[in-house]
Amino acid sequence: MKIEPTSFSQIPFEFSSFKKRDFASFVEGENQPLIYSLNTIIEKEKNDSLYIWGPTGTGKTHLLQAACKKAYEINCHVTYIPLKQYKDFSFEMLDGLGELDLVCVDDLEYISDSIEWQQRLTLLFNEIRDNHNSIIISSAVSPKNINIELNDLKSRLVWGQVYKIKSPNDELKIEILRKKAAERSFQLGNDVAEFLIRRSNRDLNSLIEILAEIDRSSLAEKRKVTIPFIKKLIS
Repeated sequence: MKIEPTSFSQIPFEFSSFKKRDFASFVEGENQPLIYSLNTIIEKEKNDSLYIWGPTGTGKTHLLQAACKKAYEINCHVTYIPLKQYKDFSFEMLDGLGELDLVCVDDLEYISDSIEWQQRLTLLFNEIRDNHNSIIISSAVSPKNINIELNDLKSRLVWGQVYKIKSPNDELKIEILRKKAAERSFQLGNDVAEFLIRRSNRDLNSLIEILAEIDRSSLAEKRKVTIPFIKKLIS
């Protein structure tokens, strides 16, 4: 398999879609040890496997895409595999990826019903280790409890480091929402952010989706983002 320098090999997304997913835009909270380990792997100070798990909305995909972006920027060969969409492409896309400096595999739990993907991912683990490269995996479930039929794969999930990503508390959610609003070029006051957290689904992904709707609606109606405006929008 020929690998072009500093390329995303067989990536199913355009690199431009990663442009806002970097470590600078991730509010780390209590996840400093995890960020440190990710950077150690990306900068090839240590070749390893890293398994990140935790609930939806805690930033796992953000971190994997940020890792890919940083690795790409320092001239590493890297790819990102979103297993949430695994039915859209063949498990044969994993062929040869063990030659890359870094492979990021997102949402592992989605292949719990595919023994073919599990078998091929097990081989990929072996290839990565033989080539002294690295793999980062994310899942909503711990490696101990994940519904993976293939025991050979389950054993490899704990070959390296395992981190449970720490969920943000309400104070950190406010900081994240204000930062995301600033990225969209509008201001979100503390009182408005607190209201959002109290009145809507407290899952961070859901809050960020609401933020996107607030941005669209406020621009369309030429309204300032206030609590009365958000009350009307949510209702």
